Amino acid sequence: MNLSPLQSLPLVRVAADQIVIEQDRPFGGIYFLEEGEVAVLKNGVVVAEIFERGAVFGEMSWLLETVPTATVRTVTPCTFRHAVDAGVFLRANPDVTLHMSAILARRVDSLTRYLVDIKNQFKDRSDHLGIIDEVLDSLIHKHPRAIPRRETGD
Repeated sequence: MNLSPLQSLPLVRVAADQIVIEQDRPFGGIYFLEEGEVAVLKNGVVVAEIFERGAVFGEMSWLLETVPTATVRTVTPCTFRHAVDAGVFLRANPDVTLHMSAILARRVDSLTRYLVDIKNQFKDRSDHLGIIDEVLDSLIHKHPRAIPRRETGD
């Protein structure tokens, strides 16, 4: 995939241990990691540590038209390419859009594998934990719809 269009985006340098995107706080655009390592946190829990060049952040918020669902914090000093108007940039650069789509597909695949593993662990339970198998079955087979986010009250 041709990611050279990323070079046309402005560079953003961020020191270590800084918030780039904050969960539930509005922000603009999407970020592509050029150099460094970040931690992705959901409700304060680290769910991923990412250092791959070209990794993208903020795309879910842009695609879902919502505030960020996770926080992105730098672990090391980082350099990002920032697309302030993600729609214009991605429409003009289909290779970058395909790159972003592949990243999202890998995330969904990884999550689905994890859910299936958990489902298999609880499928033969006859106690209260047996319901986990049914819940995960519905998550795996149900086509998601747009659901308004609830306020967390934090």
